[in-house]
Order: sequence, then C-alpha cells, then structure tokens
Amino acid sequence: PKTHLFNLNHPYLHLANLSGKMAAISSSFTVARPIKTVSKAKVAARSSFLGSGINGLGVSAKFQRATPAARLAVRADADDGQVVTPMNGDPFIGMLETPVTSAPIVTGFLSRLPAYRTAESPLSRGVEIGLTHGFFVTGPFIKLGPLRASEFADAAGCLSAAGLVVILTTCLTIYGASTFESDETAMGTRTLTGRQVSPDPLQTADGWSNFTAGWLVGGLGGVAWAYLLTQTLPYYS
Repeated sequence: PKTHLFNLNHPYLHLANLSGKMAAISSSFTVARPIKTVSKAKVAARSSFLGSGINGLGVSAKFQRATPAARLAVRADADDGQVVTPMNGDPFIGMLETPVTSAPIVTGFLSRLPAYRTAESPLSRGVEIGLTHGFFVTGPFIKLGPLRASEFADAAGCLSAAGLVVILTTCLTIYGASTFESDETAMGTRTLTGRQVSPDPLQTADGWSNFTAGWLVGGLGGVAWAYLLTQTLPYYS
C-alpha cells in the first residue's frame, strides 16, 4: 500500500501546533518498504547462465582454493631441481643443505673436530684446540710484527701470541659466565628417527669452565712449542 509521508490537511501540521507536536509526527509516520521477490524462472535462468549448482555470483569450482595435498604435491614437484634445501627439509632450523656442507667427506671431517666430539671431556677438547691455535698464531706475530726485522722477532712474536691467548681466555670466561649463568642441566634431543641424543657436556657451566682451562693450558703450551721450534729448526737459525 502507498503511504503518504506529508498530509497538509493533517491536524498535527497546523501552524499553531507545529512547534509542540513534531515528536508525535515522527512517531506516527511509517514508511512502507516493498519486498522485492524473485521469481523461480529468473533464478533458473541465472543458474543456467552462471553454471549448474551455482546461485548468485558464486565462485566457480575450478577457482576454489586447492587442497593441502595438492599444494604439497606441486611444491614437491617444484623442489626436485633444487640444489640448496633447508636442513632436513625444515625451514625453521635456520640452516641450509648444500652439495658442499652435506657431502660425506665434509660431514665426516666436521664430526671429527674437537668441538663436536661429545664423547670426550671438555678439558681435553680445550687442550687440543688451544694447542693448535697457540702454535699457529705465533707465525703472523713473528713475520708481520713491528720487531720482525730485529733479532728479537721470535721472542716478541711468541710473547704477543701468549698475550692473545690470555685475552681469548678472558673472552671465553665472560661468554661462559653470561651464557651458562643458570645451573639447569642440558636437555637431550632426538633425531628425526626418534633416536635419543645425549646432551653435550660442553654446553654447561662446569663443562665450559673446564674447556676454558684446557684452552689456556693448551694455548700457552702451543706458543712455548712454537718458540722452541724457532730456536732449534735450521730454517730460523
């Protein structure tokens, strides 16, 4: 039915009573909103135009999101030619597998380094690493130091190397005090196959303290051995 919003003959619109009865006018008026109906013929025509089984502007089935299995298959096909991949296929580890780092000869060499030989005590590992660094660090100080052209080049270079070993020992001590300040025991880890991996004793406060002591002894021993060689080998005479 049609609704007249404004009737000039209505008593509420008289000029004398207009200011006092505006609220009654707003409450008494109603607006009729016709409801639009769609016939079944139009719905059938729309469905046949857009495709069977689709009402309105729906998304076609071929444009729907692919299932996780389909996405995984596509990604696996795309990664077949990749040379650099995440470690163990997990991108959250933060390490990559390359033909160099994942080669058997490289992994075998790295697993035999003292830092990764968890079966040995941290003290012996620190001594071994200190001996190597203390022995080889004397060469640059002897041949490139400020006294390299004098007769005291060997002694000055070995003393400088010994000072560097002491400085690095202080750095190792500070690192251990800041990293292993809590007395929590190291937690074990598991491999992808479920095998239990024992925790590394080096990653504890006591283990790191022993490693630092071994580093100091080994480093100074390597410097002393290098000095003896400079005094005895014919090349240095």
